[in-house]
Order: sequence, then C-alpha cells, then structure tokens
Amino acid sequence: MKLIHLTAKKFQSLSADNIYILNLAENFNNLLGKDYSIVVASKLSEQFKDTAVINLRLKTWETVFLNFWLPYVFYFFWLPFFIFKIKSTSDVVFFSNESYLLSYLIRFRKIFKFKYKICSDWHMLYNNWRDNYIAFNSEFLVTTSVKLKNLLVEKTETNLGKILVAYGGVDPDNYKNIDKNEARKILNLPTDKDIIGYIGFFKTMHMEKGINTMIESLKSLSENEIMVFIGGKDEEIKEYKKIAKENGVLERCIFEGRKDFKEVVLYEQASDVLVIPYPDKPHFRLYGFPMKVYEYMASQRPIVYSKLELAEEVLSDCGYGFIPDDPKDLAEKIKEAIGAKEADEKVKIAYEKVKNYTWQKKAENIVAFIKSKTNV
Repeated sequence: MKLIHLTAKKFQSLSADNIYILNLAENFNNLLGKDYSIVVASKLSEQFKDTAVINLRLKTWETVFLNFWLPYVFYFFWLPFFIFKIKSTSDVVFFSNESYLLSYLIRFRKIFKFKYKICSDWHMLYNNWRDNYIAFNSEFLVTTSVKLKNLLVEKTETNLGKILVAYGGVDPDNYKNIDKNEARKILNLPTDKDIIGYIGFFKTMHMEKGINTMIESLKSLSENEIMVFIGGKDEEIKEYKKIAKENGVLERCIFEGRKDFKEVVLYEQASDVLVIPYPDKPHFRLYGFPMKVYEYMASQRPIVYSKLELAEEVLSDCGYGFIPDDPKDLAEKIKEAIGAKEADEKVKIAYEKVKNYTWQKKAENIVAFIKSKTNV
C-alpha cells in the first residue's frame, strides 16, 4: 500500500489542524517509510524532517480570502498531472481531511478512470452536499469519535463497516511526571496556591471555548484557588482580562500567550486540576473532540470537563464532568477534584488509557484498517 497524505495547509504557524497533520505524518512515515508521502502547500524548512514531502511552495497572500482559495484553485489544476505522473494504481490510497481536496479526488477518479482509493478523515460534518458525496465515494472513513461516526451514518447512510473510530493524539514519552512545585518554580508560578489550569487555544474558528465560564466559577471558589490560562492571542488575552476584571477576580487569573511544547507540558504539570470548559454549542456537542483530552490524560493531573457526549466517550470513568456553561457546578467539581483520594485513582485510570491513544496507535489503527479492507 502506498499512502499519499494530501493537504492544502500552509505550515507557517501551528494551528490545531497543522499540529494534527504534523504528528500524524511523522507516525505514518515511521510505519510506512518509502510507501508514505505528504503533499503540502508550503512548509518551513525544519518541518517534516524525515518524511517524503512534496512541497508546492505556494505563497502566503495578503488577503484572507485569497490566502484560503488560491491553494485550492492551484490544486484543482495540479492534481490530475500529479496523479498521472505517479501512475496511480489500486494500491495507492489518498488520505485527507479537507473536503475540497476529497471532492477533487473523487471527480478526477470518475473523469480519468484512475484506480486509487480514498480514505476521508472526518473531524466534522460539512452540512452540505459534500457530506453524502465524500462519504459515498470513500472506500475508508475515519472519525475522531463514536458520536461523529453515528452522525455520519445517520446523515449519509454509510455502511458502518467502512468507518473507523480512531482516538488519539499524544506522545506520553514527552510527559515526565515531575513534581508540580518543581514545575511552578521553573515557570515562576506561586507554590502556595491551588492552580486550576487551561492550556490550549482560547478560541476555535472564532468561537468562545468556555474560558468565561471558568473565570466566573472563581467567584464560587476560595481565595486560595487561582487560574492559569495559557495559549491566547494578544487580543484574546485583553478580552478575557476585561471579563475577569468585571467579575472581580482579575488578580486571581494569569493569562499567557502561546508557548512551545516543552512549556505547555510544564504548565499542565504545574496545575492541581486541568479544565476543559467547552460550552454546550453544536460544534463542541457534535464534532469538536478536544485534542487536549489526551494531553491532560498524559500529564497525570485530575481533569474537570464539560459533560458533553464527545468528551464522555473517553473521560467518563477518569474525569469529573460538570454541567456545561454552569460556573457554580464547575466550581463544585473543581473542589471535588483538588486533593481527593478518588482523584488519584482517576488520574491512574486516565494515564493507563492514554497509552492506547497515542499518535503512534492512531496511525497504526488507520493503516491496519485500510489494509484489512484491501489486503494490500
């Protein structure tokens, strides 16, 4: 089997999507070697170091509109020539999570009678004609959750046997279980307070991720509890500082921008409790499986999370679920998690589970699934 990973992403900055692709590519490459390659719109020189990359070196344009559309226009004309060049056969599988590229692959296969197969990687439904078009014409479908798999079957009537649920997205070897006070000293955080941490992007697709609920919950917690928020843009930090000030808790909040991965791990392990505060909105209820679930599990710290079906699939037996958008219930669950003997047991369960949710396991499961269906 030859796996060709197709993306029109430009790896000039590390969005959640880019981090996902980089890690999955590394592990596909480790498994498949010369039988794996990835096509990208552009990348920095140090990225994908040991992986066969077809770098199209597309420029970043001035306007957001052009920056989004021009790569897809280019791919529309470039892809047929690329497929002819590689002499696509039935043992070639294209893998992508981008609906436009998947649609192109399907259309070109019909027009030019190409023989390759398609594995579509689903992170959400598009809620348009492409849902049925891509699902029907994909030999293999991968989803990030059972919830999304069920939605996909319900909407497109796809055969269940074509769909794999592939959890995962962390390398536990990056998480040495250091003492929280040691981590705090390195980060210059107070050692005499209980720290409730949120580590990750502050917004996704311009949507609020529940940080305001965390801030408001501080009013129901003791003065000994503070919150640390890591991963915001400057304008987002300014926005949430204003909310914290309006709630009278600004002095108990620490806001920081995006950090490199080593610092992210330190902030997670400097915390007494880690929170996933997602609101009860369609994206988070139906599609938005948080990658930080796996990082939090690997950090060996208690997890408090919005009790939405997606997170429940993994955290129901090893975290503390609170009513979404309810700051008082969030505060109660934080109190339960801090210093409780039960919390230690939940942490152990989470850490054992996450050993099966690594990037390596995710890549292995996808490759094994494709091979089991094709005997290639």
